[in-house]
Amino acid sequence: MKRFLGFLLVGIMTVSLFGGYVQSASKWAPEREIEFVVPSSPGGGSDLNARTIADLAQKNKFSPYALMVVNKPGGSGAVSFAYMNTKKGDSHTLMVLHSGQAIGSYVNNWNVKVSDLTYIGTVAFDELTLGVKKDGKYKDIKSLLAAVKRQPRSIKIGGSQRGNSDHLSFELINKYTGSEFTYVMFNSSGEVMSALLGGHVDVGIFNPMECIGQVAAGEVIPIVTFAKNRLTGLFKDAPTFAEIGYEEIQVTEVRAIAGPPNMPAAAVEFYEDMLRKITETDEWKQNYIEKNLLVNNYLNAADTKEYHEKMIDVNIKTFKEVGYLK
Repeated sequence: MKRFLGFLLVGIMTVSLFGGYVQSASKWAPEREIEFVVPSSPGGGSDLNARTIADLAQKNKFSPYALMVVNKPGGSGAVSFAYMNTKKGDSHTLMVLHSGQAIGSYVNNWNVKVSDLTYIGTVAFDELTLGVKKDGKYKDIKSLLAAVKRQPRSIKIGGSQRGNSDHLSFELINKYTGSEFTYVMFNSSGEVMSALLGGHVDVGIFNPMECIGQVAAGEVIPIVTFAKNRLTGLFKDAPTFAEIGYEEIQVTEVRAIAGPPNMPAAAVEFYEDMLRKITETDEWKQNYIEKNLLVNNYLNAADTKEYHEKMIDVNIKTFKEVGYLK
């Protein structure tokens, strides 16, 4: 009888030796460390997103094993997408997915599209802004637009990757302001910032989290945002494009997580739950969302898939309208 009860208890509950993590035996849980791929170089918004998720998952014991962040830049994200495709059916590989790269997989005609991957969840919405060097030539958006109209193609705008949200933002500026800026592509926003501070580009496209440190230090001035409403805090003085007469110039980025193709449903369910728990923590809300002027918005796998499909259709249409796609 005692032996039977012992087997019964083991069947009801499995207690991990790793940090006190508890998981019902009827549910799937990771059995080894999870590789967490970032499709860009260290120092950008995707990198911070991944490292924050990995840190909070471990601190709060939301996973029995650690999420190990691995940066795989290249091809505007195509390198990481191709890598994820080699992990078909794997339950121990995740990738940071932001809407720009989801769009880019179609705009740039990658061999692996976002629809080939497995949507897991959305964790936040993110805005975009233009930043200039404090001691640079340009101090506000109106003087910047006036200067490029006097000398077309003379002003360089740096962005992370091609065919993504940064590139879309750039194309919208040129289309709706009638300007001819020059786009310079980098592998991450960290590289864009280095180029801006080094004087290699005149303007940088950033999410607030990607430049807030330099803004706080007085090195960078945010001169305009692509948001629907004006941002707060250190960005409160930057107008929206709508405020200066260009309502069509509006871009919001979505930060999500994906798995490889054919990830098992049980693994998706586990990671959905893990992400939801992370977005409910005070540390996430205060030290990541509020600090970096993000919008806390958790969506499960099904809702994330639906949102991305609609968003991709709209943005591909926009790239066609600006002439980047035929």
